Amino acid sequence: MTRMIFGFARLLPVHAIPLAIAAGTIAAPAVAAPGNAADNQVISSGGLLATPIARGRNWKVALNVNTLADSNFRTRPAGEEESALRITPTIEAGAGLPIGRQQFYIGGTIGRDYFINKSFFNRNRWSAGTGVAWRLGSRCNGIIGAETLRQLVQVDEQAEFTANVQTTNTVAASANCQTAAGLGFGGSVRHDNASNDTPNRAAFDYRSTTYAPRITYGNGALGQFSLGASFGIVRYSARPVPTPSGFVVDGIDSLNGRFGYSRTLGSRLQVSAGVSYLKTTPKPAVILGLDATGQIIAVPREPFSGTGYDVSLGYRPSTRLSINVSGDRGVSTGLNVGALFTIRQGWSVDVRYKIGPSIDFGIGAARRTNQYKGSFVTPGEAQLRINDRFERVFAELDYSPVSLYSIGVEVAHQRRKSNPSTFDFRGTTALLRLRVKLGRG
Repeated sequence: MTRMIFGFARLLPVHAIPLAIAAGTIAAPAVAAPGNAADNQVISSGGLLATPIARGRNWKVALNVNTLADSNFRTRPAGEEESALRITPTIEAGAGLPIGRQQFYIGGTIGRDYFINKSFFNRNRWSAGTGVAWRLGSRCNGIIGAETLRQLVQVDEQAEFTANVQTTNTVAASANCQTAAGLGFGGSVRHDNASNDTPNRAAFDYRSTTYAPRITYGNGALGQFSLGASFGIVRYSARPVPTPSGFVVDGIDSLNGRFGYSRTLGSRLQVSAGVSYLKTTPKPAVILGLDATGQIIAVPREPFSGTGYDVSLGYRPSTRLSINVSGDRGVSTGLNVGALFTIRQGWSVDVRYKIGPSIDFGIGAARRTNQYKGSFVTPGEAQLRINDRFERVFAELDYSPVSLYSIGVEVAHQRRKSNPSTFDFRGTTALLRLRVKLGRG
């Protein structure tokens, strides 16, 4: 992400920063997807589109009730913790209609977050989407669709949870073709337009477009090779920044080129690995700032280029037990913190055991470090972020005796260790998931 005050924040003393904010020179990054701390049940699935595809001439309706007890729902530092009980009922609905070889679908959700004894945070949430899963001949397929998501936003990196509702409108398309020789090619394009409903988050509104072409080759003996790239363009329409030629809209351009390999070894082991070239470029490259004497000067915004990686290992020693380990390093331009971009590195372990035909148990742990580049102040964060480390452990139990309903329980503990320590927090959550499903989809 990127913001204009970042340049000012580096040059101004702390007591002068609020003046720069008042003058309209602050800017800050935006986020579309909440974090993984189980403190916010997200609508989005994190894929190309969140709306599930109902295959065939089917329909479904599902009722979900999630009850979350959180010892520190505002993610405040030690001594300022505030607990809360959140109840989130939602109704999901979807339907599919095949026409020839094309699968049309529509779906959506509606619900509300209820904070017991903290009604100020109560907010509605909903989503709606439609599209077509298309096929052309026997070797090409893809998706074209659009959707709208609206809900409370909470992410791991956010300094403090606020009653901010974000609306994200998305249009996306993908295409994939496969030859008889094992060669595949395709790509995707996605455009997001996100806005926040609280005034102090207006600078976090953004538009983004991502293009992602790819080529793949694989067979059973060699495994799967892939070569792809992701080109991202992010602009913050409510965040103009001063440049030598006048005010322009702030933004970031990014490139991620990746070579990857995956293979299944026997019936128990699956491995995947990739190496990436990363490049992130602030737009504009130079803005105007103030030095320590109050003089206006040109401030260059440094780009970043480097390497990243991703690796995952899935091991299934028996029909009951599965173990998944993964790690990655990359650059993010979508964090809800005061930084142009963030270099992220982390790992996770997830162990699942099937106790019986209807009961599944899981435990896991994750750790992620963030190095913030081009830090600047944002509303509610008067200090510049340097780095932090987020850690989480969890255990969960799921009971699903029939397809009609399921019950799940998850207990998790998470903490953030930051520099500066103002942004430290730790908290424990207990989540009860209830789901009733009707229909054929």
